Amino acid sequence: MAAVSERMRMPFAAFLLACALCLAGAQAGAHPSPSSQVFLTVGADRILAEVTLPVDELKLAFPVPLLDTSGRWPMASDARVAAYVAAHLRPVAPDGRAWTVTVTRVRWELERRPADIVTDVVLRPPPGAPAGTLDLAFDAISHQVPNHATLIALRDGTPDSNPRMLAALHYGQHVVAIRVATPHWWTGSGDLFRLGMRHIAQGADHLLFLLTLLLPAALRADNGRWTGYAGTRQLVRSLLTVVTAFTLGHSLTLALGAAGLVALPSQMVEVAIALSILVSAAHAWRPIFPRREGWIAGAFGLVHGLAFAAALRELHLEGARLAAGILSFNLGIEAVQALLVLLVAPLLVLLARTRYLARTRQATSIVATVLALAWMWVRITGVVVPGLA
Repeated sequence: MAAVSERMRMPFAAFLLACALCLAGAQAGAHPSPSSQVFLTVGADRILAEVTLPVDELKLAFPVPLLDTSGRWPMASDARVAAYVAAHLRPVAPDGRAWTVTVTRVRWELERRPADIVTDVVLRPPPGAPAGTLDLAFDAISHQVPNHATLIALRDGTPDSNPRMLAALHYGQHVVAIRVATPHWWTGSGDLFRLGMRHIAQGADHLLFLLTLLLPAALRADNGRWTGYAGTRQLVRSLLTVVTAFTLGHSLTLALGAAGLVALPSQMVEVAIALSILVSAAHAWRPIFPRREGWIAGAFGLVHGLAFAAALRELHLEGARLAAGILSFNLGIEAVQALLVLLVAPLLVLLARTRYLARTRQATSIVATVLALAWMWVRITGVVVPGLA
């Protein structure tokens, strides 16, 4: 019975590890979808809202074709876009009365990558209701795209001032309470923490790089091949080294990128991320840099951090708000990373002395290589392929 139990336990553990390592490949895309942004400026008797919607996401939710086949010319009218925004932006006074919503301008920023549609909106409270106290519901795009997020921020006094993060709305949570007198520099930190968790959990390429690099952590390298179990001490040391180096690398560029001190073209960053997966997949197949995985994790972590920073840079935070935002967002990323390591480490120990780890490692290397090459092709050519963002 013990032998039968062992034979059943090993394939099952291998299956669990393969699922953990290849889960990213089964997701809808390599990155979380680009977020929408709503920037609010409160006046004495109205609120000015600037609503930015990413075109690639809006196409999935808009009731009629948005662009022509070339993606360069609008097919939907400004009036249709304005009506859509107004229908999905619902401010309500404390007593339950609805505010009026008027879209004053629609701008198609199609030359940008990713392209956006920006609308200027005037929100007016009902008679007698305060202009700075309301519940704001917004579910544009997210009513059809469950993983889409919208960042809500409050500007101080003028449309050009730097905003304070209020909330990150998404499917199932599309209302934020706005109380102009109460926001502090740490307001919205919990939402940014959850946004960081969502960003890494939905970031298939980030997860695949890290987990593929961890795959041979329990093995010895001998004459250009992965051989037997290197011991639990070596496994723990390798896991800590890789995860710590990756964390230091992406934390540094996340902070610099979010502050606007470092920036690279997004296409270059995305291609480099796909390249990092290709390198880690090749190393998982045959040892290329045995016991130097920490250096690779740290170096490519710098690139991954620039991708993480894009989500925060859109908010234009500064000072204490920027520091709190970076810390909260990064802690969310680290929380998911820690959960992944806690899942993978015991499976590696369980499988390390069996033939199933070799099979899982080789299969994962092949899957990661195929995904990395596909992502590189899509990101270099710009060809839109559903599921390979």
